[in-house]
Amino acid sequence: MIIAGFNNSHFFAANEIKSNKSNISTDYLQKMPNNDYIIGTGDQLNIIVSRFYPELTSRPVVDGEGTIYIPKLKRIYVEGLTINELNNLLNKAYLEFVKYPDAEVEIFSYRPIRVFVQGEVENPGLQVINGSYSLGNIINKNLGLQDSIKFENEITNPNDDNLKDKPFFPTVFDAIRSSGGITQFSDLSSIQVIRKNNLSDGGGKIQTTINFQDVLLTGDNSQNIRLYDGDIIRVKKSKQSNLVILQKSISSRLSPKFLNVFVTGRVNRPGNTTVSKASTLVDAIDIAGGAKVIKGPITFLRFNNDGTIDNRKFPLRKRSQRGSYKNPYLRNGDLIIVGESFLTQSNQIINEFTSPFVGIFSTYGLIKAISD
Repeated sequence: MIIAGFNNSHFFAANEIKSNKSNISTDYLQKMPNNDYIIGTGDQLNIIVSRFYPELTSRPVVDGEGTIYIPKLKRIYVEGLTINELNNLLNKAYLEFVKYPDAEVEIFSYRPIRVFVQGEVENPGLQVINGSYSLGNIINKNLGLQDSIKFENEITNPNDDNLKDKPFFPTVFDAIRSSGGITQFSDLSSIQVIRKNNLSDGGGKIQTTINFQDVLLTGDNSQNIRLYDGDIIRVKKSKQSNLVILQKSISSRLSPKFLNVFVTGRVNRPGNTTVSKASTLVDAIDIAGGAKVIKGPITFLRFNNDGTIDNRKFPLRKRSQRGSYKNPYLRNGDLIIVGESFLTQSNQIINEFTSPFVGIFSTYGLIKAISD
């Protein structure tokens, strides 16, 4: 079952208030989260059954079978429940032992989440991301120095021990960055997010579409929604390149500044070549020392995300339009051969290519693709 739109207060509340913040009433303070986080294997829970019975308080970890062991009830199955659902079920189950149970379940330690990023990103596929980050973890490991200073300045008291323990959650930004960032053809204006629905709302799947382009262009962070385990993020491919968005993604650290391609044949410095994210084929050849006087045709090879191979052969034209067929914008792992046939070159060249790009393609498949 697919339902349009998330039942997610974090997402909709932000949209409700962004248009007219001056009219916010104190009712806004009562907009509490739905506690729709779905419990799963690896989560550590903090369970308080009643403030009057501290002996019933426990901190179990959800095991591989989705169960926990807690006082009185012993082993129970909790995987797939939201926090609110588990609270309600514990209140009913503990009536046998406690007159007025008032269960309070919190996530003490979040499990890593696994999300699928599909479509027009550098490395689509399964991404494993921390389920939460502490303030210290963000400052010390996940941001650069300048970003860390900016982040700390936005916090009233970054040395507050309570604040340091507060969790910050992974978002769409983290998933796209984990997948290697975007390409110049990524359509960020209509990213689809598909999520597991909680059992109380009928299970199945729910989905929404976000305009992530606004996050980069206007700083509208309401579109940068939190991710949950099992989410699917689909990035469509645009028919036209968008270098403005690509540059914004680099400056925001959504995408890396550099990528690696392999330039070989009749160039002065053949081998693994590091170029900027917005570089073209001609740029890479120049960085590799330029083509030699007697050069011959160009062979350009790219392994697309959908499993197909982009194989082009054409004469080198240094004034070819950037982004054109004969001077394409580059992606990580592209192969550029200047001059003589790849098959006439030494085994050393083959080894030089397959070593840094191991896992992209087999040597046999590489030779066959170029020779076809």
